[in-house]
Amino acid sequence: MLDMGFAPQIERVLKVIPKQRQTMLFSATMPSSIVNMVSKHMQLPVRTEIAPEGTAAEKVSQEMFIVRRDLKLKLLEELLLQYKGSVLLFMRTKMGAKKITRFLKDIGHNASEIHSDKTLAQRKEALSGFKSGRFRILAATDIAARGIDVNNIELVINYDLPDDPENYVHRIGRTGRAGAEGHAITFATPDQARDVKNIERLIRTTIPLSQHPAIPAERFYSSTRSFGPPARRSGPGTRSFRPRHGKFTGRSSTKPKY
Repeated sequence: MLDMGFAPQIERVLKVIPKQRQTMLFSATMPSSIVNMVSKHMQLPVRTEIAPEGTAAEKVSQEMFIVRRDLKLKLLEELLLQYKGSVLLFMRTKMGAKKITRFLKDIGHNASEIHSDKTLAQRKEALSGFKSGRFRILAATDIAARGIDVNNIELVINYDLPDDPENYVHRIGRTGRAGAEGHAITFATPDQARDVKNIERLIRTTIPLSQHPAIPAERFYSSTRSFGPPARRSGPGTRSFRPRHGKFTGRSSTKPKY
């Protein structure tokens, strides 16, 4: 709510409620803006942490594609053909969200966008349409990483890596909600090895690398995590493709390392 611009309204509410009260505050994170609000309006607050910072949702499977920037749209098209459910697509910038929404509409998808250039009414309309199924795809910036609560999102795609590694956790947590399983796919360009490493350090796990048969294999420039051409046979150190729930997915037979 703070990210979406509701801080002034919250402050006004807090000014008129009784001084003697019990206040409980729930937040996915505890940034400085919330800490300041807590110190201002709460007396001797007790903090209860449900899960350590950086904990990813248990029922969300993750995979990553190393892809050249100029082939991201091609990979996105291929994935949208494989996954038939609702898709939340995260972009780094609002301009990127606008452009990708136009592209998706041009190729026949029902898509909308949510970012800071949209009014509150426009954001509500986009979110309502996404919830109802009128829009299959919602392109969003990190303004929606914490603010969207929609059940049955089949897939989260990180078209761009987030600027803050912590936002990766919040982004992929938009799927796999209410006990359901979800899936998160991340696009990383060959020059983003350090950014990926920062995310993996935060979530304390390695994101499995995958390769799509329609997209040339790439590797990180400064990392040993890479893929060669698709393997023709199985065995140590080779790659093979097996459909998972009707979708192409690759998994490394050896744990990738930096």
